[in-house]
Amino acid sequence: MIAKLVKLVAVATLALGISSAWAQGVTHEGTVVDTMNGGGYTYVQIKESDKTFWAAGPQIEVSKGDTVVVQEQMWMNDFTSKTLNRTFDELLFVGRIDKK
Repeated sequence: MIAKLVKLVAVATLALGISSAWAQGVTHEGTVVDTMNGGGYTYVQIKESDKTFWAAGPQIEVSKGDTVVVQEQMWMNDFTSKTLNRTFDELLFVGRIDKK
């Protein structure tokens, strides 16, 4: 019984930590350098002031040169998209990609 309670508290604490991180997620705004769709996702390469990175979110219409805003949710290293047959060194998964 105590082991179950400890596990429940640990899971609740983890969930609370994740939701807090989600609510305080870092926002990125930049220009779309490259984009592609696959498996229901839109992948965008974003050039933000001093860095360029890939992000993936639910599929939308977006073009090179568009300005987009994304909020950090989860970074993945060496992520392979089987649909695109491509591995991304670093990929930011987001809940949505907003055009500005």
